[in-house]
Amino acid sequence: MLIRYAMLVALAASAVWAVISLSTSDAQLLLADAGQRGQASNVAFWLLAAVATLISLSLCRFVVFGLPSMVDGWYQEHKSWFYMILFGGLAYAAFYLM
Repeated sequence: MLIRYAMLVALAASAVWAVISLSTSDAQLLLADAGQRGQASNVAFWLLAAVATLISLSLCRFVVFGLPSMVDGWYQEHKSWFYMILFGGLAYAAFYLM
């Protein structure tokens, strides 16, 4: 499940980066193609913008609904290790600071 969400994050980041890169690098070209009217329409740009928007909304939905249950499941499985590391760190800090 973690690989799935890592791939979604990578895809969203690459789509957002491509939209930003395309919008900044091809701005003069788009204006020239539109006859310098400022009404440039590039299908690739809008397609990348739509993909970036959909993936970003999907990731926001996952963070709101899926991440708390995933963290809760991980916490239930590793609760004893978590407390052992916490109390070990407190004991180490107490002995180290004394």
